[in-house]
Amino acid sequence: MERFDVLIIGGGPGGYSLGIAAAKQGMKAALFEKEHLGGTCLNVGCIPTKYLVDKALAIEKVRALVKKDIFRDAGTFSFKKIQAGKSEVTSKLVDGVRFLLQKHGVEIVTGEAVLKKDRVVACGGKEYQGKYVVIATGSQSMMIPIPGHELCIDSTGALNLQTLPQSMVVMGGGVIGLELACAFAAYGTEVTVVELMPELMPREQREAVRIVRKDLERQGIRLLTDAKMLRVERTASSLKAVYVQNGKESSVDAEQVLMAAGRKPNLSGIDAGALGLAMNGKFIAVDNHQRTNLEGVYAIGDVVGGYQLAHAAYAEGEAALSDMQGKDEPYGTVPVPVCTYTIPCFASVGLTTEAAKEAGFEPCLGSFDYSANGMALAEGASGSVYVVMDKASKTTLGVTIVGENASEMIAFAADAVRDKLTLEQWQRMIVAHPSLCEMVREAALDAFGISVHKG
Repeated sequence: MERFDVLIIGGGPGGYSLGIAAAKQGMKAALFEKEHLGGTCLNVGCIPTKYLVDKALAIEKVRALVKKDIFRDAGTFSFKKIQAGKSEVTSKLVDGVRFLLQKHGVEIVTGEAVLKKDRVVACGGKEYQGKYVVIATGSQSMMIPIPGHELCIDSTGALNLQTLPQSMVVMGGGVIGLELACAFAAYGTEVTVVELMPELMPREQREAVRIVRKDLERQGIRLLTDAKMLRVERTASSLKAVYVQNGKESSVDAEQVLMAAGRKPNLSGIDAGALGLAMNGKFIAVDNHQRTNLEGVYAIGDVVGGYQLAHAAYAEGEAALSDMQGKDEPYGTVPVPVCTYTIPCFASVGLTTEAAKEAGFEPCLGSFDYSANGMALAEGASGSVYVVMDKASKTTLGVTIVGENASEMIAFAADAVRDKLTLEQWQRMIVAHPSLCEMVREAALDAFGISVHKG
């Protein structure tokens, strides 16, 4: 039985990054992956979705310029070429991950791994012994067992469509559903979103969510909130999605029905009962160092719940590796930014005004609109920035940005929330002009009524 310092089950963002980091620090590491290096994120999640959204955003910007008579027409596009470009980018990134793992000496074992007791992993007829084991098996699309669910496609199916559907019903108004709804709507698909909750993004800043909803509807996306999907039926020419809203049963005909109702942890090869592995509902239970209740066994990423985001998995992997080396660097002490790549993009970090009140703060909300920013006007971008400050201590509690480049600006904002930036520090900050980032500072100052550029 070959022995390693660390055995990592799962080659997604959390798993592969931990493997590379461990190897760079002199640890002998092996990584087990049954499908594709890069996991859901690189292959059928973050990257391919963002590729589709990016091209859709370009189409939307051209259309806006046509309306202003700057461009004469919106032109044509090839959906097949877009899909081919998406596959090319994905392949390049996956090859890059493989190169890095091999460069740093991480042994890649292809096949489904099975975790046994005493940190033994079986795969391909061989057994491997680890001083430490990291479970990073990720998650998979969740299909709700309504009648006709077998007629639906999941996000992977939607990303791999080779012909553009004329119409699509999206079941679920969460991150995955809204991102794909925006992309397909921009390409010309008639999109209807059926969401069970009364509102979209219920945990986010309400003012910002209203902007998103208005923009989605402007793009022609039909939003049916507080609506429950009952069944999917096949008709002579298409599919029929039957739902109930306000006690009334209705239906929508569509060429495709996308089920984007969330994800569930992938526990293939992990028999929690036989191992005595403690669970937190359907997720693996961990502490803030990512330790499970089994000696020397850690879990990171989607399989532990929480923020099911690639960058959260990176951070969780770093916390686990630090713990193996005897360092006290727990996960969860730094705020995690959350991005939804809709059109426009939505990004947030820290507390909303409602969450701040629940936490015992007296929040004051500052805002700044893209329409008052020089760079936004030059780029034809719209949106708004919101900063939540604590009235008593005058420190930064949260930031929400809805608009172009929100996912880039949120990194700057995340530092402000992490460091509890004070009003005085915002005042002393110099931000490059012209830039969209100026709006974050202006919104923070506006929380106390001292923004210079807000009317």
